[in-house]
Amino acid sequence: MRAAVIVASTLAALAVAAAPAAATPAEELARARAAFRGGDCPAAIPLLNYLLYPAPRLARQPDLLEAHVLFGVCAYETGDRATASREFEEALYLQPELALDTVLFSADAVRFFDDEKARVTERNRLEAERRRIAEENLRYKQLLASMVVIETRPFYVNFIPFGVGQLQNGQTGKAVMFASSQAITGGLSAGIWLYLVGTYGFGGEVPDDDNAFVRRLEAIQIGAGIACLGLMAWGIFDSIRHYQPSVQRKPDESLLPPELRRKPEPARAKPRPVATRLELSPLVHPGGAGLGVRLTF
Repeated sequence: MRAAVIVASTLAALAVAAAPAAATPAEELARARAAFRGGDCPAAIPLLNYLLYPAPRLARQPDLLEAHVLFGVCAYETGDRATASREFEEALYLQPELALDTVLFSADAVRFFDDEKARVTERNRLEAERRRIAEENLRYKQLLASMVVIETRPFYVNFIPFGVGQLQNGQTGKAVMFASSQAITGGLSAGIWLYLVGTYGFGGEVPDDDNAFVRRLEAIQIGAGIACLGLMAWGIFDSIRHYQPSVQRKPDESLLPPELRRKPEPARAKPRPVATRLELSPLVHPGGAGLGVRLTF
């Protein structure tokens, strides 16, 4: 019984020793290469697929590159254009400057590879350009967000008449109103004074027949002058009341690409402003004449 066990163990050991060892990935690649060179692409495809998928079994990059190229050429020669395109793209990923020689591969396969290489190269160029533009846009946005523009407003501007202070404060409507009202009243007063001086002379005598007329004109002149001074004082007070020494304003975005400019916020419904009107009317009464000034808001 013991002798039989020894014989069985010996036979099992001899059988294991005689069994061929599993082929290494390098040996499988050599077999696939030999099948390709022999023109047997259908036999090479399973070997190459085993070496590459689901995970590469080849440790050296030159072997991995050769396997993808052989797989792509074999797939092309057997009519599988999709697999050929995929494998050539993988090969170009490993070596972007790869080129195939018609000495080793058919002219049709080399032409197909060159077309794929041109397509992949153009796609990579466009992707690199998109990444570059995206990075530049991000830098532009970060720069724009970090920009703070401070506008300094001098205080003396508040004392300049004709709405200059309101214009500095960003109140364009008020600036127009003060400028026009002060110009009208001041111009009227100055115009009457020039007329009287030009007609009767500076400090000259007025004929008795013109006394009443001249008094009316002088009353209008004085009233217009007082109204002009009052409007100037009001403008100065209003400008000082709304004065801010410095304000932060948005930076100029006109030089930025359109896609980076801030989108305007939707306009909010505002109450309809009441029109501002300046009304001047002469006032004539038995004792003289005057000028009526009425501001409506």
